[in-house]
Amino acid sequence: MIKTLQYNLVALFSVFITRSLIIPMDHFNSDIGNLLWLPMGAVLLSYVVFGFKVFPGLLVGYLLAELFIEGGSANIAQHEVVSRTINTFVPLIVILFMQKLNVGEFIKNQRLNYRHFVPLIVIASLTTTLTKVALLYAPEQFSAGKVYFQSYVQGDIVGAITFIVIVFFIAKPTLIQNKLI
Repeated sequence: MIKTLQYNLVALFSVFITRSLIIPMDHFNSDIGNLLWLPMGAVLLSYVVFGFKVFPGLLVGYLLAELFIEGGSANIAQHEVVSRTINTFVPLIVILFMQKLNVGEFIKNQRLNYRHFVPLIVIASLTTTLTKVALLYAPEQFSAGKVYFQSYVQGDIVGAITFIVIVFFIAKPTLIQNKLI
């Protein structure tokens, strides 16, 4: 129980911090996504390292970041809550699906298995964006339709890879020492 709480706190802070770090890169036009969406990497790595029990920490981290960014709950739109829930839930489904297909060995012999992790990033980015487009936005709402999809997917992929490379470069000895990988 204590480990689960600790893992959730690490997941919460990783999403909160990564979302806060990229505020300067947010675009004033919501049709264009942030081209370095670091939280995607925080979500994926949290699930892979800590397991699915960190879902609450990830979701709370996203929501707290939105509260911080928007300056309080009065300024958060309902679609932001749904969007952040999708950002947390869809990668979990992708991981489960990949594991079911036996291509979900993301860490092998205490090393990141790039052969499985890179497809995870790409598939999770595509499905997360497609889910948000299908559930939140009608195509006619977008002045830049294709730009939205491309920029959001690109931001998720580049952000996830960037986050994961940085974490493994900096924290690999700690992850191994604490038997997290």
